[in-house]
Amino acid sequence: MLPVEGPVVRGGGVLVQDGVIVAVGRERNLPPCDDVPVTDLGDAILIPGLVDAHCHLEWALMGGLVPDAPFGQWLGSFLHRTADVTAVDRAAAARWAALAALRCGTTTLADSGPGGFGVEAAGKAGLRAIVHMEIFGRETGTAAREKVTRHGEALLRMRDEAGPLVRVGVSPHSPYTVGPEIWSEVLGDPILGAGSIAAHVAESPDEVMLLDDQIGYLVDAIRSVGREPAHWPGGGPGVVSRLAAAGALVPGLIAAHCVQVGEEDAVLLAEHGVRVAHCPHSNARLECGDAPVELLQMLGIPVGLGTDSPASAGQYDLRDEARWAAEGVARRGTTPVAADMLALATIGSARVIGMDREIGSLLPGKRADIVAIRPFDGAPLEADPSLAVLDPRSRVIASWVDGKQVLGHEGPTRLDARAITAAATEARERIV
Repeated sequence: MLPVEGPVVRGGGVLVQDGVIVAVGRERNLPPCDDVPVTDLGDAILIPGLVDAHCHLEWALMGGLVPDAPFGQWLGSFLHRTADVTAVDRAAAARWAALAALRCGTTTLADSGPGGFGVEAAGKAGLRAIVHMEIFGRETGTAAREKVTRHGEALLRMRDEAGPLVRVGVSPHSPYTVGPEIWSEVLGDPILGAGSIAAHVAESPDEVMLLDDQIGYLVDAIRSVGREPAHWPGGGPGVVSRLAAAGALVPGLIAAHCVQVGEEDAVLLAEHGVRVAHCPHSNARLECGDAPVELLQMLGIPVGLGTDSPASAGQYDLRDEARWAAEGVARRGTTPVAADMLALATIGSARVIGMDREIGSLLPGKRADIVAIRPFDGAPLEADPSLAVLDPRSRVIASWVDGKQVLGHEGPTRLDARAITAAATEARERIV
């Protein structure tokens, strides 16, 4: 067993009551529990449920439909390719994405999407989630206030539909699609500003060129769909300093990517209490660069892992994302440690989304979000079980969220996987 916050436990077990971890340790040392059902998983490794700090469930069916290219060019293709994707198809995509994430060992995810379809998708799968409803726009004055008010009303409706494990937040999409007045109105709104807030921040060189000089492929991409890029006149150069100057950086902000970040930018992020969702696979595919993860961590900034979406990365597989993160560590001249990569995908991500007191490690008092992994034959369990956990030859065989089993040997316990896959296949055919 790998509690993550604590040493490896050989022959370990977890005692769970009413969805809460009561005790963790050697099975023979656990308190008596005659009235509690016992599940013997045999040759398996128990870990905390994986936590996806940044993903887009509604774009699950876009894999392979947008050619790899530097970010600005890629976004132009993405905007045109998704312009006619219907709400029905995005809902089908979100359901399929939740199924895929569940199968990969994810028990909690932080989704961002224009339609909020992650609320239903995560809830039905039994996943824990924060679903951030994206907002876009360059409006000012009364128009900005009215747009944000309408968004808050929609968020309240989504919150009413959410189950006990799903929360609803807001995402001012990015500083190149959301102007400073809309962003400010979001932060000051009594509904939107009081919940979880996520945004794409300093993702690519194209974003820096747009904000600093209003030039480049990203400008062309936005204008090609009849919109104008946002303008942040204060601060600079760079993205983070402009956001800081406008008061857009707030404690708890989940800033996805944060690749184009220098030392002064990192200090600003730390001073404002920003948290970072690291998406190494997407960053590499879209030629965004390497996020300065070690610098961020050195300054005390919480860093976790996000999968983004198949449009720009993989299939909601955080173990794969951890392997991409390890490659980035090696490129930056440090030897990656498997246990550290697993921590990024568990307690690290839990800290980023503000849920580390509830989940992210196997400790008494935390919620019982647990994943069982069957190690591959010959796995180096004596040396470092984390290596076996992250190895693609090892398989996720079971998951629990809040003490309730959501994945077993027969597959998801709460979902009709065939029906979800069939609906997603039909939607994909329409999109193609």
